[in-house]
Amino acid sequence: MPDTFTWKTKASANGTDTINTNSAQFGDGYKQISSNGINAASEKWDLNWIGKKNAAVEVRHFLISHAIDSFLWTNPWGEKKLFRVKADSISYSFLKGGVITLNFTFEQAFAP
Repeated sequence: MPDTFTWKTKASANGTDTINTNSAQFGDGYKQISSNGINAASEKWDLNWIGKKNAAVEVRHFLISHAIDSFLWTNPWGEKKLFRVKADSISYSFLKGGVITLNFTFEQAFAP
């Protein structure tokens, strides 16, 4: 059973649905379109988490360790799906009072 991302992210989640298609344009204006594979539609989420340093260490460790291994996460639509952390997406800012903001991207996965 995959791990689950359970931390609450900031409400300003930005999502993108990508649909992978094949197309052929013909000279008479006709265009033929088909899906590319059984998992042609996938989603990506740009997320933020904010909290104290001791909790941020735990979240950061989870993010780093799940760039390869998938995990379960319930997206803002309420759908529980498999995701991976986009490898080059983790960034952070140290704010006043020991508060840290983590920024990262989840990409939908289709296998553990």
